[in-house]
Amino acid sequence: MLTNKYYYDYSKNHPEKLFDPYYAKNKVIIPTRIEEKNNLTKNNEKLIDLITAFQVALSMGKHKESESIKEIIKAIEEILDNTENINYSSFCQFFMVYNASYSAYEDLPKKEKYDFLFEILVLYCKERHGIYKSHGYTNSILQVVCDNYSHKRNSKTSIIKFEDLLKPYISYNLNDESRVVSDDDYYFLPDKTGKKCFMRMLSALNLKMESRNIEQGKVPDIVFKHKGHYYIFELKMMKGSGGGQNKQAVEFAYFIKFSEQNEKVHYGVLLDSLYSNDLFYSDQPKIVEQRKDVIDALKMNPNNFFINTAGAELLLNDIFKEN
Repeated sequence: MLTNKYYYDYSKNHPEKLFDPYYAKNKVIIPTRIEEKNNLTKNNEKLIDLITAFQVALSMGKHKESESIKEIIKAIEEILDNTENINYSSFCQFFMVYNASYSAYEDLPKKEKYDFLFEILVLYCKERHGIYKSHGYTNSILQVVCDNYSHKRNSKTSIIKFEDLLKPYISYNLNDESRVVSDDDYYFLPDKTGKKCFMRMLSALNLKMESRNIEQGKVPDIVFKHKGHYYIFELKMMKGSGGGQNKQAVEFAYFIKFSEQNEKVHYGVLLDSLYSNDLFYSDQPKIVEQRKDVIDALKMNPNNFFINTAGAELLLNDIFKEN
């Protein structure tokens, strides 16, 4: 295994790609061709027709308690309550203009749903329906809005990605804390099933883990062991600079700032995101300072590592290449 500077420089020279397919959260909810229909697109078109019917009824002097209005709203409610992904429709997205939401609508009692739909339909017809009809309603908006919500969907985490990077070398997920010292070639997740293993490791190896002082009780994301060496890693995925990201940057620099007397214990940070490119190359004062903190930490602690995805692949290969 080479020096931590080598893996830092390798990471720097092999930056993260602009798009990482590993974290793709693709979800297609409409047919690929316009002549094809699914339940969502059919009901979205029905919804638009019902809104037009509601607008016409209002123009004819119908009111909230009119039977025709009640029938229209009942049909709209049926669509909203029973059509998967209808929350991506133009109508449902309009709820947010008035500080409401589709999820809030779902939680309403039935009587309140009727009142809500009547009021929001009046506003929608006045402020949006004519605009959208003039420009042309299209079912593609369902997919556009769905894509816009991608960041809210669960995806593979950086922990799962690191587990996948480990798979060619280790598949043993340790759950028995009594075997932390005796067994080898395993990994565990301290913040999930491996908390007892982590606490046993701290006591058995008499580890100070001074980085925990910044946040009492915080545990690393993953620990793996090979040939008696313990590799304790924090895994960070940061999309860009900002207040929250700056706080995380302080944390990961602090994590590798300390080392143990036991030379078989290594602390490492995998910064798996475009932010790592910023950290290696940006000239923004805060990021320059963060970069200096990382470099200084690596100089002071030769057992520790700071890597990106490419650096992780190389480091793992070098750790395990001699079997």
